[in-house]
Amino acid sequence: MFSAIAQAVFAKTMNAHLRPEDRLSILHTEDQFRRWQSLDDERLCILCERKFNGRQVEVRRFANGKHELHCPTEGCDSGPHQWVYPGTPLVSDIVDPDWWHALGKEPRTLSGLSSRPRFQRQEHV
Repeated sequence: MFSAIAQAVFAKTMNAHLRPEDRLSILHTEDQFRRWQSLDDERLCILCERKFNGRQVEVRRFANGKHELHCPTEGCDSGPHQWVYPGTPLVSDIVDPDWWHALGKEPRTLSGLSSRPRFQRQEHV
């Protein structure tokens, strides 16, 4: 089995050589998180914050015939699990920064943690 580095060396970037219908088929198959209706559909990478469409997705084909999808931004190696539909709020954008007030107490800091174990093994008699 090849290491990740060896696979990257043997991977072939196929962006310029794929027919549009083949590219869309690969997007359907390899992106199990979101649906691609067309190559004009857009995604937003949550790592590099780039917006791109299906025509821009980097498709890598390996010698065994498998494909991998990657963000088209140079240096960003994110995949479909790290892409969202543009305009989709991230959890960090919609969660109230003072969420812990709902608990009725201040958040604990590391220095405020108890030194006793939270769970203790019970001995059966």
